[in-house]
Amino acid sequence: MKSKHVVRFTLLVLFLLFVGLYITQALGYYEFTNAKKTTLTNSAIEKFEKDVKEGKALDVKNYVEEEKQYNNLLSRVSLSVSNAIEKSFSFVMNTLFNELAKATN
Repeated sequence: MKSKHVVRFTLLVLFLLFVGLYITQALGYYEFTNAKKTTLTNSAIEKFEKDVKEGKALDVKNYVEEEKQYNNLLSRVSLSVSNAIEKSFSFVMNTLFNELAKATN
C-alpha cells in the first residue's frame, strides 16, 4: 500500500515540475533574460562609443559586466537531478509513443 502512495507522489511531483517548466518556457522567461542581456550590451556599446569620441582611456572592465557565479554544491546536485529526470522522462515518453505507434500500425 505504501509503494502505491510513493509512486503517486513521485508522479505528482514530476508532473508539477513539468507544468512549472512548461509555464516558464511559455511565458518567455528565457527570451526575457536574453533580451535583458542584449539591452545591457547595447548600453555598453553606446558608452564605449561615447568614450572613444571623448578620447578617454579604454578598459574592457568598464564595458563588460561579469556574470555572477552562484554555483554551489546544492545547485550542481539540483542540476544533475534535473538532467537525470529530463533524460528519464524523455526515454519513457519516446518508448511509450514508439510502442503506441507500433500497436496502431
